[in-house]
Amino acid sequence: MASVEGSYQDGAWNMQLLTDALHWGMMLGLETHVLDQSGIDLLSSTDVYAEMNSTMRSRMKSLLKLPHGEGEFTWYPLYVEGQEIGELHVRPLEKLGLIPGRQEMFRKRGREFLLISFLIAGGGALFLSLLITNYLSKPIRRLTDSAEMIARGDFSVHVQPVHRKYRDEIDRLTEAFNYMVEALRREDALRKHLTSNVAHELRTPLTVIKGSLEAMEDGILSDSPAAIRSISAEIERIISLIEGIEDITSAEASFFRKGTREELNLREFVETVAEGMRSIIVEKNLYLNVEGPPLTVKTYPDKLHIIVKNLLSNSYKFTDAGGITVRWDRTGRGPDEGFSITVEDTGRGMDQAELSLIFDRFYKGDHSDGKGLGLAIVKELSEVIGGKMQVDSVQGRGTKFTISF
Repeated sequence: MASVEGSYQDGAWNMQLLTDALHWGMMLGLETHVLDQSGIDLLSSTDVYAEMNSTMRSRMKSLLKLPHGEGEFTWYPLYVEGQEIGELHVRPLEKLGLIPGRQEMFRKRGREFLLISFLIAGGGALFLSLLITNYLSKPIRRLTDSAEMIARGDFSVHVQPVHRKYRDEIDRLTEAFNYMVEALRREDALRKHLTSNVAHELRTPLTVIKGSLEAMEDGILSDSPAAIRSISAEIERIISLIEGIEDITSAEASFFRKGTREELNLREFVETVAEGMRSIIVEKNLYLNVEGPPLTVKTYPDKLHIIVKNLLSNSYKFTDAGGITVRWDRTGRGPDEGFSITVEDTGRGMDQAELSLIFDRFYKGDHSDGKGLGLAIVKELSEVIGGKMQVDSVQGRGTKFTISF
């Protein structure tokens, strides 16, 4: 079109330039003819073909089917400096010789290339999607297998988190799952242990009560007031056991509700717990010292309150002279930074044999009139919130409990 428009000069058509333009169009494989603005046919490629010399015509005929093309003409308006000067009509000529074959080969190879490219890209995408799916679903499958083991009664499973340095939704799910497994394991162990202990602890007082009543009915026991006092003492023992069961149930309920960590001023927190017991400690003519640096920590306040209170209560029961000291401090540095709480008394102390038993539920020493649950609760709750307990005791000189978080 640009060549044809270029043949219009100074308001008139230059027929030599127009002939060259249509000749060039034929070489591109196009049959053309040009109309002027009034619709008169100025020149066509058929006219140009007729004026070619025999050599050019022979060469052109070897490449194209001349002089006429195929199909309908498509026309385009021609402009020079914004003024319409005519129309260009175009349609394709049929190509001969090797050109159609080469074009068909190019199309065929193009189709093959695209097909192979799509197969490679599709296969690669499928392969990658399978890898990614397997990678993403592997932690879920591990959790599913572990859940099936739990359903069969195996509470020993523990699923390792996928990532160590950063946590995503799968890691949080794994952490919650492990906590649930630990809760179920503890609940199962508590059920078995509690059933055994309750049966053992109830058997003795019930046997005494039954024997006393039978003796009174048969007239063997003549001192009824003494028998009634004995029965009353055994009933009090049963009531104490039931209260102990309530305590351990309350502690276990605290374990099953993990809660959220909160920032707290450790000095204010420990002083508040200690002040709640100061009156009964002072009434026993004991001192209560609370000491430690200003320290803000992140922990579980409800569980820590139970821990500190039970340690103070335990020291109070087994200290007859002197007193109790509660202290806290910062431990470690960097990622290992934490804090510790120590409760130290000047009480009776314990030997190594007793130290190995004090954290067992319902264990009571020779001088104990408690339920044997306080220290068991302390140890279990400490482990729940990531604490490690250490006990140092010398018989006749006192005991020191230290919990590091």
